[in-house]
Amino acid sequence: MKRRTAIKHIGLGVSAGLALPWLSSCKENDPGPEIQYDGVVGIIGAGAAGLLAADILLAKGVKVKIFEASDQLGGRVRSLRRNDLQSESLVVFPTALPYSDFPLELGADRVIGSDSRWAEIIELMKVPLVDFRSASADSFFIDDAVLSEVDALLDADFLNAKNFRDSFASFSGGAGLSVLQAAQAAGVATRMNDIINSWLGNAYGSSANRIGAQALAEALAQVTHDGKEFTSSTNPLQDVLLSRYVRAVPTVQYNTKIQSVNYGGEKVEITHSGGTDTVDKVIVTVPVSILKSGDISFSPALPSAKVSALSRIGMDASMRVILEFKRNFYGEATAALFGGTQGPDYLNNAIGRSELNRTLSVTINGEKAEQLSALSANEIVLQLLSEMDAVFDGKATENIRRDTVDNSLVYTLKDWTKDPLIKGGVSYPLPGGTNSDRTDLGAPVGDKLFFAGEATDDTGEFGTVSGALKSGERAAYEVIDAILAP
Repeated sequence: MKRRTAIKHIGLGVSAGLALPWLSSCKENDPGPEIQYDGVVGIIGAGAAGLLAADILLAKGVKVKIFEASDQLGGRVRSLRRNDLQSESLVVFPTALPYSDFPLELGADRVIGSDSRWAEIIELMKVPLVDFRSASADSFFIDDAVLSEVDALLDADFLNAKNFRDSFASFSGGAGLSVLQAAQAAGVATRMNDIINSWLGNAYGSSANRIGAQALAEALAQVTHDGKEFTSSTNPLQDVLLSRYVRAVPTVQYNTKIQSVNYGGEKVEITHSGGTDTVDKVIVTVPVSILKSGDISFSPALPSAKVSALSRIGMDASMRVILEFKRNFYGEATAALFGGTQGPDYLNNAIGRSELNRTLSVTINGEKAEQLSALSANEIVLQLLSEMDAVFDGKATENIRRDTVDNSLVYTLKDWTKDPLIKGGVSYPLPGGTNSDRTDLGAPVGDKLFFAGEATDDTGEFGTVSGALKSGERAAYEVIDAILAP
């Protein structure tokens, strides 16, 4: 493989600096194919799951073709680029580029678990990570004030809420309850609802009043990694993902939106915006929102068990707002601000990455994201500033970055809800669901139709890059088993 071909589709993020040790994976003297197979495996979606599945199959000597609906790779692993253009779902200011000297992430922004699958890949790529929590602590919006965790723990209601969160993986109080209902049943005070929403609602893709408590607890009980959180020191996460799976890049067919999959015959016929392709097997890795909306039709229709499982898995509105300030008024050692009504998670993502510690990355999921998505971008930012002003004596509005020409607000906003190829954030379990719904959603249909993507991960890591990677690996080996079956 030529370097130019690989680099063309990777590009550089807001911060350049990714050393590329991966070109050795494209040596001309690589061993011959391990599996003798004349067929082609189609992969729908070039996110983390699709790229890993393609990489495994290619390494085994199996030919693949990836169909990607957008013009770039990575899916919901999306880093801000200096040449990004304004769109319905992305608000940027090309004449006022971010002054942050570290990568800004529009999608996945943290590496969860030092021993997780995503962390293992990052270590393999020798990409430096920042253990930002070792030098910081969270703060919380409580009763019109912001309290450090040390001070918040003096509040009996907060302590009760924290104990509920810390022991949540062992919850078994009823399959029909939402997380918020479970918290209320456990005696968590109503004044802690926004804290619970930040911890066990927003963090898992929706709102605490929409996520099924039993299914979330079942999933969390499956997690085996240590739960530590990291940010990438200098490398955009999208580039890390693409550089690891560069072998799959030449197989991608861009701007190809799949319309139907007919797997009823000897071959699989895939109809898309550019025409029709015929493959022997196909792995579907699109977001659960695309499956639920019927954007892709299947013939024969999907089995009832899979449709039933899909009905118990949701995917809600989601947005990321990046705010830059003239000075840090919220605390140099503040890791994140939790418990906001407008912004449930304000991440101080400059810790350990820059001396310009004046950037907050706000993640909003679920019900609040739906409400804000109906507003203009400026109105969204003003609501966030108002929330911070109320507890920081107006310092948010005073210090927000503004255009030097007309004094207008400058920010970055990615509304994943308005991205027609994603339509939301990440999957989450609905009340009444169980973790086995993800197993059913990911199960193969016959020997030609396979499923991957974070929504199909049943190891407790749905909604994460690690979950997507693990599902891609599973699907790839299911395909291999089907190929090798007598």
